[in-house]
Amino acid sequence: MSFHFLDLLIPISCAITLCLAWKDINARYMVVCCLLSSIVCLLSLNWAMTKPIGFYAWSMAMSGLFLVFVFGRRYWALKFGYIKFFSEAYDQHRYTPQEAILVAVSVICIVSNFITLVEVYMYWKYWFDNAYYKLYVRDNLQKIYDYLVFTYLPVVWL
Repeated sequence: MSFHFLDLLIPISCAITLCLAWKDINARYMVVCCLLSSIVCLLSLNWAMTKPIGFYAWSMAMSGLFLVFVFGRRYWALKFGYIKFFSEAYDQHRYTPQEAILVAVSVICIVSNFITLVEVYMYWKYWFDNAYYKLYVRDNLQKIYDYLVFTYLPVVWL
C-alpha cells in the first residue's frame, strides 16, 4: 500500500491556512514561508529516498530550512521592502506562540534525526544489531510532527 498522498498533507494544510488567515499579514507571511520550505522538501524527497543513511541528514536539513525561513522572515521582509507586502510584513512582524511551538518541534526533529543518523550508520557498520531508536522513537516522532503541522496550522490563526 502506498502512502505518497500523505506527503501532500502539509502543503494542503498550508494552502487552507493561507485562505483562513488572509486578514493577518504576519500569519500569511509565516504560512507562505512554511509552504516554501514544504515545496522544497517535496521536490527533493524522491532524491532523498534513494539515500538510505543520507536521508536523515536530508531530513535534518529540511527542518533547518524551515527554521531559516522562520527566523529569516524579518530579514527578507527588509530586503524586499520596496514591495508593499514585504514592507507591511516588516512593520507588523512579530513572533507568535504558535511559531515557537513549530520551532520547538523542528528542533526536536533535528535532534531526533541526528540520533537516528548516528544509529543507522552504526547499524550499517554492524556495530548494532538493531536500530531501536529509529524503529520505535524517530518514526513515531515524525508522525506526530506531521500530524501537528497538518492539524495545528489551520486552527492557530483563526
